[in-house]
Amino acid sequence: MYAIVEIGGQQHKVEKDQRLYVNRLEAAEGATLEFEKVMLTDNDGNITIGLPFIDGARVAARVVSHVKDDKVHIFKHKRRKGYRRFNGHRQSLTELFIQGILAKGETFTAAEPAKVAKKKKTVTETEASAVSEKPARKKTTAKTTAGAEKPESTAKVETAGEKKKASTKKTDKKGE
Repeated sequence: MYAIVEIGGQQHKVEKDQRLYVNRLEAAEGATLEFEKVMLTDNDGNITIGLPFIDGARVAARVVSHVKDDKVHIFKHKRRKGYRRFNGHRQSLTELFIQGILAKGETFTAAEPAKVAKKKKTVTETEASAVSEKPARKKTTAKTTAGAEKPESTAKVETAGEKKKASTKKTDKKGE
């Protein structure tokens, strides 16, 4: 069963137990709303069309939360004119949970729907033992080649340029 309903000036096709995002509504989170502007209902092939709305038909929904949509970037420019404008926008939305579609004379029972909880991954005992039995990571060391050995003394070896610099420093002192 589905219905086409007008919510906030826009038409939406809704079904029972559906989550729907609409433009921001002035309602508190957890509030139950009924929308009376139902334009069409389909009950297993039995289609009812309103002119413009169906008398007595309603859609019951619960406000889950108020959220913001993804950012939309607006960039305007005119080539070779130096005109560039950049702007962004995030639309405010209301998340609705459609609780039911009610025909004329039907009433809605405010039974709480089963909350859809995010499934947390639980670690079973066999997985936990498999994780704990993994060998420790081996530390990698620098490999030395067979022919190359480290020199035992780490004495500084002077290059020819360094020797020349040292000898010029001594002559400068003699001139003083």
